[in-house]
Amino acid sequence: MTPIDTIVDKGPVAPVEPVDPATLSKFQQLCLRCQPLMLYVVSLAQFLDIVNGASMTVAMLPIAKELEFETQQQQWLISSYALSFGGLLLIAGRMGDLFGHRRVFLGGLFWFGTFSLVNGFSKTPIMLCISRALQGVGAAAQIPTALALIAIKYPAGIERTRALSVFSAIGAMGAVTGLLLSGALTSTIGWQWIFFISAIMSVILFILGVFAIPQANGLHGENPKIDFGGSFTATGGIVCVIYYISAGVETGWASVQTLPVLFVGLVLLAIFIFIEKKISYPIMPFHVWKHRAFSTSFGLIFIMQAVFQGYLYFTTLTFQEVLGYSIMRTSLSYLVHGLTAMVFYSILGKILPRLPLKPIIAIGFIFLAVSSLMFAFVTENSSYWVLPFISLICNVLGLGMVMLPAQITALRDASDDDQGVVGAIYNVGLQIGAPFGLAILTVISGKLNGDHSGERVGGPTNMHGYKYALLGDVGLAVLGFILTLIFLPSVKPTKAENKVPASLEEAGVPSTMMDNKDKDSMTMDKESVTTDVGVPTGFENSKAEYEEPGKTEYVEPQPFGKMEYEQDGQELNTPQMAEEIIKAGAKVQY
Repeated sequence: MTPIDTIVDKGPVAPVEPVDPATLSKFQQLCLRCQPLMLYVVSLAQFLDIVNGASMTVAMLPIAKELEFETQQQQWLISSYALSFGGLLLIAGRMGDLFGHRRVFLGGLFWFGTFSLVNGFSKTPIMLCISRALQGVGAAAQIPTALALIAIKYPAGIERTRALSVFSAIGAMGAVTGLLLSGALTSTIGWQWIFFISAIMSVILFILGVFAIPQANGLHGENPKIDFGGSFTATGGIVCVIYYISAGVETGWASVQTLPVLFVGLVLLAIFIFIEKKISYPIMPFHVWKHRAFSTSFGLIFIMQAVFQGYLYFTTLTFQEVLGYSIMRTSLSYLVHGLTAMVFYSILGKILPRLPLKPIIAIGFIFLAVSSLMFAFVTENSSYWVLPFISLICNVLGLGMVMLPAQITALRDASDDDQGVVGAIYNVGLQIGAPFGLAILTVISGKLNGDHSGERVGGPTNMHGYKYALLGDVGLAVLGFILTLIFLPSVKPTKAENKVPASLEEAGVPSTMMDNKDKDSMTMDKESVTTDVGVPTGFENSKAEYEEPGKTEYVEPQPFGKMEYEQDGQELNTPQMAEEIIKAGAKVQY
């Protein structure tokens, strides 16, 4: 381990003075009391985003009939939202890092609610599809910043695991709720109310978010710069790839309508990689991919979403076309999925910190494989309470055991300044994985169903294709299981909840400054922090002492966590610096 060579002060940062509640205004006191609601605000925002994506699965045909969509236009009800959502995640996550996650999140929530309202009043196919695309822009701004807000507020360990379990549980209910809500509303008061309810909830969450989400700036001590070249090429490349995968199902992946789009997308992504390696302020820092836990988690979440989207699509078709269920009955059939998710994720969040994550993810993929395998053998005469019911429960168990541990492993090594972009990259995997899985399985189903074109709908025609599509889903889940065993590093369970020393809390130091995987080796207790009364966060009377063999260096005091350290030309943040020094045999005192 190379010793720390130089310590560079990147500029003064205003100290955070201790807060006396008596000196706060009524508005500030209200904000302080509302902060515990932050987790539920960001979780429900994600819930809304997922509801609006899933609801079109059931409502698409009634909407297309009322607004007189042409057959080839119908897919854009879903694709327009998915394209803008997935394409803008990366830039939205980085904007949160640069300008503050609170600002970007609330701005995205307001934008999302506005175009939810416009969706409800749309009278033409073009108007609705454009509005859906603009609604997806707001969703893209919310998801990565929501994950970043959680990661920054809750320290790694039990606190963050429990917070992510709540976030995942509420989000997991979004897909099923979207199906239930769209089925109920479309059959009664009209599909427009899917969007009107979303707009109303967005207003409520926006107001709560103003009070509940604490103020925060972007990158500390920096003059934020936007990587416009990287933003354009990344967004364009991702949109082209998602479009190619989605549109290829209908027109063919080698057609003149889709193949040029793929070529353009790959060229843009190649240019993006070139730009990111050259620029000093990249939208996607490549160092995040050096963490094997993150890069593997990205691949696993990609496969998980491919499996789930294929499962959801073909089970819906099986319910309606093989078992003959109505839209409402199909929606109600998924109720067990949402209720199980709510209960299981709550339990999982409590026990997961005590369990090794790698075997949990592997077992989760086994559950996903079993759930698809069971549904593959559903026939016209099958009872809901035998194969479908048990399959839905296995599916939600598998989703929870993959998604929540994968989120934890993806975020665990990221610094605070990278939380937004890491959350964005993670969700890009979700957005690309869904159409990828659906495209592959639809080809399997369509090819096999085409071989039985003379038989009636709901008979062996569709059963044959759906069966092998679901068996293909089993294959994807098995692939995820194998990749987990081979590539995912072992992550030890958390033995104790990571607490911030009381003296640091009084000084206004955020808990994430102690957020480090090896911080057990970094001891900082009440006696190791000395401050003057009234100026706790400036540490004006404290000093940082670094002892190395034959060398002792004293550094002028700075606010804790606001110095950047340089080792062999590479900047390190405070927790990384401490880890490096300790491993080098030095002592750190404050």
